[in-house]
Amino acid sequence: MTTTSVAPRKRAKGIGLITHQLRYEQLAYWRNPPAAFFTFLFPLMFLVLFASLNKGQTIELNGKKLSYNQYFVPGILAYGVMGACFSNLAMTLSNRREFGQLKRKRATPLPAWALIGGLIASSIVISLVLVIVTFGAGIGLYGVVISASRIPAIAVALILGAACFCAVGIALQTLIPNADAAPAVVNFTLLPLTFISGVWFPVPDSSFLAKVAEAFPVRHFVTALFDATNGPGSGGFATKDLLWLAGWLVLGTVVAVRRFRWEPGRR
Repeated sequence: MTTTSVAPRKRAKGIGLITHQLRYEQLAYWRNPPAAFFTFLFPLMFLVLFASLNKGQTIELNGKKLSYNQYFVPGILAYGVMGACFSNLAMTLSNRREFGQLKRKRATPLPAWALIGGLIASSIVISLVLVIVTFGAGIGLYGVVISASRIPAIAVALILGAACFCAVGIALQTLIPNADAAPAVVNFTLLPLTFISGVWFPVPDSSFLAKVAEAFPVRHFVTALFDATNGPGSGGFATKDLLWLAGWLVLGTVVAVRRFRWEPGRR
């Protein structure tokens, strides 16, 4: 058998394993109402509440008036993707590690890369549904305008942002001591950053809080999506922010690979 004929079979087998794990993860996710609420319905609830309350309102940003919802929809979309990728992965892996599920999975013929790949693919699927619903609601209900020329920039920001927060989420779970601590650690890490990064309202670039937020990927993801949707010119690619996201993707991947644990820590 030639090498050229073996490689496609290995790729097909790998895709099949990840697809099988993806199907399992999706079934487990949608059959768990609390998980589905906090990572899927929670951002949509905030979208409806904030967008409805501020419909018709304007904000001034960089000397330019903009409708609040034109500003808010990219921010809440970033929040939803971070919840699906970062929060979901960090808490799911921490719980499964604590209750021995990862250890048992490790003992099965399922390769480790297929297990993690299925979890990541499931987070991406949830993010994709969130993107469709969020933009659909923003355009259909709240008058948000998205130019067709902006779609490539939006897609690049979403793909890089989702990959970055998947890596950072897996890396964070290596620092979480046990399952009970997972929600507190995840929320303490993410929620304050959403406020100083401009998810809910504009934070001036010159402010101290914005300068603190610049060190973390949340602000860069929000800015990349905002520029892709509303920025000047026809392209909308926020090169600096995309490079920051790529840097955090590399850092998260290195930490996740080097520190990943399959068994709970000693008490």
